[in-house]
Amino acid sequence: MKTIRSSIGLVVMTMILCGLIFPLAVTAVGQTLFHHQANGSLVTQNNQIVGSELIGQQWDEPQYFHGRVSAVKYNMDAAMIKGNGVASGSHNYSNGHPELQQRVAALKQINGHTPIDAVTESGSGLDPDITVDNAKQQVARIAEHRNLSTEQINQLISNQAHQGTLYDDDVNVLALNLALDRMSGH
Repeated sequence: MKTIRSSIGLVVMTMILCGLIFPLAVTAVGQTLFHHQANGSLVTQNNQIVGSELIGQQWDEPQYFHGRVSAVKYNMDAAMIKGNGVASGSHNYSNGHPELQQRVAALKQINGHTPIDAVTESGSGLDPDITVDNAKQQVARIAEHRNLSTEQINQLISNQAHQGTLYDDDVNVLALNLALDRMSGH
């Protein structure tokens, strides 16, 4: 009987510690010291939430920088969400896969040189960043649609660049596009 009582007491204490005290402490520390990050690193413009620094978005308009290819379409496809719920992931196509080869051929025809992140999906399919090389490949298109000089847009890319995860410098596509809007007076 004593063993059962002490076992139940240990279970109750562990549940209180792990299920109540620890989560409340972590939440309090996160909200106090890392408020912006703990709430999703949300980006606002004119008091409206326009996205997150951490999750990519679908950008199709020619006057904006385009992010990486997403197998989950950045969770913007209502049919996919309805059928599967919000998801992340990639196809992990090999170099010989026909769809990947078509993407590469199409971009090479437009740009000549094709940065790897312009044709491949990130592991999550929600990557918010592209390489500076990928951004620079898009400058001519954006300059034409925004009536800006390529020098202005290249300077914007340089201002927004940050050290990438592995070796290339990256830019956050949302931050870059919002800066483009500000530059164009939107």
